[in-house]
Amino acid sequence: MLTAVLGTVMFSAAPTAAIAADSLATPITGQSVRELWPLDVDVEIVDVTPGQRNRTKGRLSRVLETQSVTVRDGHRLQFSTVVLTPKGQHRLELTVVPRHHPETVEVEWDLEVAESAYQRVGVEDYLLHRLGMGPSLRLEEEMLRVARSDIETTQNGRVRRRVQVDGQVYEIRIRAEVGRG
Repeated sequence: MLTAVLGTVMFSAAPTAAIAADSLATPITGQSVRELWPLDVDVEIVDVTPGQRNRTKGRLSRVLETQSVTVRDGHRLQFSTVVLTPKGQHRLELTVVPRHHPETVEVEWDLEVAESAYQRVGVEDYLLHRLGMGPSLRLEEEMLRVARSDIETTQNGRVRRRVQVDGQVYEIRIRAEVGRG
């Protein structure tokens, strides 16, 4: 009986194969040290429609003012804004997911633009509206006009893409860089 117990103890105390996960050198937050560093992300949308520069300063108008955040790798960011156009309004919704890669940052982005046109009104209602004596103009139902998405590697830490919607041209500007000190 004593021999059986000793045999069992000896068998269970035999060395087992070591694996990398047993090492104290393995980061507890991920398999790559680069995952420890946050990402600095700036996002803006600019109206670059030809002839739409701000008349007083000659600058392009920012539809979505620059949004700056510091996030972890793979964090999902969502931005939205509404823009009045001569024909109604556009609702822009931009989703950005930055990810580390060995030499650069990859950005996954999705853009949806929905449009609501003004409802038709008669001359009398329009004049009353312009004089501030009538109801404001109403919008029709919102319709999805553009849905785009892409996964891009940043060039010098930046991605720029243009989208045209019913005569309006918007430029998406994304800056994503590793936030190491």
